[in-house]
This record gives sequence, structure tokens and C-alpha cells, in this order.
Amino acid sequence: MNDRHSDRQTRPERELIADARILVIDDDADIQALIVAMLRPLQATIVGAATGAEGLAAARGTVPDVILLDYELPDGNGVDILHLLQSEPALAGIPVIVVTGSESRQVLTACFAAGAADYIRKPFFGAELRARVCSVIERQRMLVQLGRAAHIDTLTGLPNRALLHARLQAAIERTSLESSYAFAVMFIDFDRFKIINDSLGHDVGDLLLSEIASRLWLNLRVNDCITRDTIGSTVARLGGDEFVIVLDDVASAELAGSVADRLLAVLEQPYFLNSHTVRSSASIGIVHSSAGYTQADDMLRDADVAMYEAKRRGKACHALFTTSMRDAVQHRLDIETSLRDAIAHQDLYLVYQPIISLEDRSLESVEALVRWRHPVHGMIPPSEFIPIAEETRLILPLSDQVLREACRQFMVWQRESPQFAPLYISVNLSRVQLADPDLVARTMGILRETGIAPHQVQLEVTENQLMQHRVMAGELLAAFKTEGFRLAMDDFGSGYSSLSCLQEYPFDVLKVDRALTENVSRGRGYTALLHAVITLAENLGLQVVAEGIETIEQLVLLQSMGCPSGQGYYLARPMEPSQLEGWWSTFSREQFEAA
Repeated sequence: MNDRHSDRQTRPERELIADARILVIDDDADIQALIVAMLRPLQATIVGAATGAEGLAAARGTVPDVILLDYELPDGNGVDILHLLQSEPALAGIPVIVVTGSESRQVLTACFAAGAADYIRKPFFGAELRARVCSVIERQRMLVQLGRAAHIDTLTGLPNRALLHARLQAAIERTSLESSYAFAVMFIDFDRFKIINDSLGHDVGDLLLSEIASRLWLNLRVNDCITRDTIGSTVARLGGDEFVIVLDDVASAELAGSVADRLLAVLEQPYFLNSHTVRSSASIGIVHSSAGYTQADDMLRDADVAMYEAKRRGKACHALFTTSMRDAVQHRLDIETSLRDAIAHQDLYLVYQPIISLEDRSLESVEALVRWRHPVHGMIPPSEFIPIAEETRLILPLSDQVLREACRQFMVWQRESPQFAPLYISVNLSRVQLADPDLVARTMGILRETGIAPHQVQLEVTENQLMQHRVMAGELLAAFKTEGFRLAMDDFGSGYSSLSCLQEYPFDVLKVDRALTENVSRGRGYTALLHAVITLAENLGLQVVAEGIETIEQLVLLQSMGCPSGQGYYLARPMEPSQLEGWWSTFSREQFEAA
């Protein structure tokens, strides 16, 4: 285990983890000293422990970046220690490299199942040890970076909807603890943005959004304590041309109105965007915490209602929310009533998006997606009616209809178009279904009714859904697994503890979130992270499906990484059944020959 490599060769490693903290748990003092000597060129902080108990105590005190864990310890083996680490939320995310002299595949499999990130066999060289430590730390930091990216709007650098929601909820909870504390929410929408975006192009539109964000930031940072990294006032971009400000420590709605007037004056000044001079006024809706809100969503909803009232008044102004502003609420009630009727009369319909093998170009599956064409409002996006369906529990009969129709259509393909028919049908579960104790029995009844086998049905859930009903969801997924269903984790990489979910639940498939797929062309870090995800899935025996493939460059990169399956608009958009066979006849030539 002598290190025969020069210090010159370790310089990049030192630069990578010079500030890292490494915990070494090994009862052999000589081995521990040797590991410390081998890792010394990395200039990391290294802490040692001789037992599992000492290691756990040290981990709680230092929260290391990586743990080197000897498989055989006086008070338990590596799997025992891994289970103890995973049982503590503060330690569960620390990557662990198991150090073992065992050649047993069963030992390694057990370690990975218990949460190990990597392993190294004795004897080992210093260069190998440093490389593995650097690789694990780099991967972990990329995951952290991705998690941060999931909360920051990439165009403006402001907090996005998810981070705004967390900050707003924290401010609401503070009002319940401090009677003297108050704040306001301002919902900002730009009155001519769509015209500018459509006439001058999306590049100019993006420049305008960036300039708007800069003006908000600069004009609120000094006087109104705006910050992106701490609890306090927050300016965030929800999407499109919608911005929200959580104005900290504002005693009254009238004071918030004064801030809004100042911002309106700033925002209506000309914007010089490349060769274009653009003017765009804003409409601002304001709500104040004195109304006694308990949920962030409610406060955002009313701020949105007030913003539309400002637009109704003639734009370029602000409006304070009052209980009389119920037009938007009434519209929502109309949608809910219409949705009840549509479900009762089975007026919603399904489209199917193919999941393609990136290895042999075959059609593996189709994902069933529900659509609604309203007789008055036209196409209503799922993002609008699905949340209403979940809130009212209409999602339960709707989901039964979706599953029944998807299974029926699958069997039609099997009988009438066997040369085209997918291997299985993929259906999404909602968070409400994951709290329904009758879900498994009702689902099995639909399968018996339509004649489809459980292994021909894939059920997809997201990590966020699992976290809301962790225990019951685990029981339901275990029951589905026993019945023979395929189980998929959807949107992997967008959550905060996806790795623990993969260990906790009996998934067969890992669907990589479009955020990872979209970023593979941005640099080596994202490419390495995606490759690490694919490798991790292979080690865990999971099939990988890359979501959101929208360009040929993404397709080629994924193929070069050995990603087995993919889904996205570049391959195929969601289609009605009558369109699918025609699409399949041209698919291989058009998409894959281009690659």
C-alpha cells in the first residue's frame, strides 16, 4: 500500500478538496495512520475514530465531507454502521467509502444497499485512495450545487418559486411567534412583456427580464434589506415576467404601497437592450401579513388576485388586496365545477408520450398523460386542473379513469398492432393516491377488468410525493411490488434526498429529471454528474430513463454515456393513439439517423 506517486501528480486533487473534512473509522491504528499519511497531500482536515460508536460521535461533531469506514469494527460491521448513519437525518447525506479486504459480492451489495457511495479493497495505493476520495467529494458537491440550482432562477440569479415559497412560509411562521413582526408580499407582472417578447424575440425578452431583476435588486437591497442568501426580504422570479417580493418588517399595507410606487417609477424607465429601447410598465398586487395568513400559497394567491385587479384598473399601478377581489377565485370555482362535470361524463382524454430505447431504437413504453379541452376556455393545462383535482380529491376518480383507459388502450395495441405495441404502459400516481389505503385493491380491480398483467404497468411517483406520505407510500409501493408492478422514481435529481429514496423504496426504474438532461451540455461537471447517476443506477440494478431530451446534442451525449432509455420532445411529443403508429413509421429514420 505504499504511495509511489509524486506530489506533483496530486496538485489538482489538493485544489479540489483542500477545505474538505474526512473521517477515518478503523480500529487498526497502523492502517489508520497509513490512510492519514496517504491523504496528507490533499491538505484536508482528517479525523480518526477506532470504533463505530466513536465514529458516529465524531460525525455528529464535525459533519465530514466523506467517511472512510472499515468494514470490520469491534462494535459492528460496515453495514451496521451504515444503517446507524442513515437513521440520523443530519448524517444520512454524508457519502461513505467502505474499506474492506473482502472479495465477497454479497458484502459489497449489502454495503451499497445500506447507503455506501463507493468501496476500496485492501491493499490499496495512495493514488487510488485519493482518487476515490476526490471523486466521491466532487460528486457530492455537484449534487449540492444541483440542489442549489433547483432553487435559483438560472436567467436572473434570483430565488425561484421553490425558494420563495420556503422563505414566505418562514416569514408567516415568524408572525405567529413575534406579535410585533409584520411583512408584505408584492406580486409584480409586466404589462407589455408578451408583446416585446413576440415582436423583438426571446433573446431581447430575456435581456429585459434580467434588467428588471437587476433594477428590483438594486432598488430594494439598500433601503429594504433584500438578500438572496438569508431570511429577510426576498425578491424572486416565479417564471415568465412574474416577480414576487417578500418585503420584510413592514408595519402596514400602506407602507408597502409606498415601496410599490417607488418601484413602479423605477420599472417604467426605458430599457436599453442591445440596439432596442424598450418601455414596459408593471402592475403590482399587495397583501399584508396582518390579514392572518397561515399558508404561503394562500398569500401568493391573494397577491396574484390583487395584481390582476391592478391590471383591471388600467395597469402601471398597484392594488392592495381586499376580500372583494374575488374574480380570480370565482374562476377557480368555475374550473372546479367544470372539472367535476368533465370527470363525471368522462370528457377528459389521454395522450401518450413514447419512452425509447437509446440502444436499439425500440419502443419500450408510453407514458399516459391526461388532457382537458374545456368547451368554453379551450385547452386547460394539467398544471392548472391537476392541483385543483388534488385539492378536492377529484384526482381519485380521475386517476382511476386514466388507468382504466390507458390499460384498455394498451390491450388494443397488443391485439391490433403487435408489431408496434409497447412493452408496458406508464401511469403517474398523485400525492393524494399515495395516502389512499384502498389504492392497491382498486388498481388490481381495474387490471382484472381490462385484462392487463401487473408487470405490463409501470407506476411513477416523485420524491416530493413520497416525502409527503412517507410511511403509507412505502407500504403501498411494497404492496404494488409484491403484485408484480414496475415502479419508477420520476424527476430524480430535483429533490433533496433522492439517494435515500432509492434505498428505501423498491424501485425498478430511475427517471432522470430534465434539469440534469438539459445541463449536460453546459460543462464537464454536469456531464460527470449525469454519468455518475447512470453508474449508480446500474450498481443498484435500476433501469435509467433520461427525461427532457430536446436536442440532438443531448441524445448523442446520453448514448455515449450508455444511458439505456430516453423520453422527450426531440424523440416524440405526447400524441393521441391515432397519431402514434404514423409517428413510429418515421421515427427511426428522422431522429436516430440524425444522431
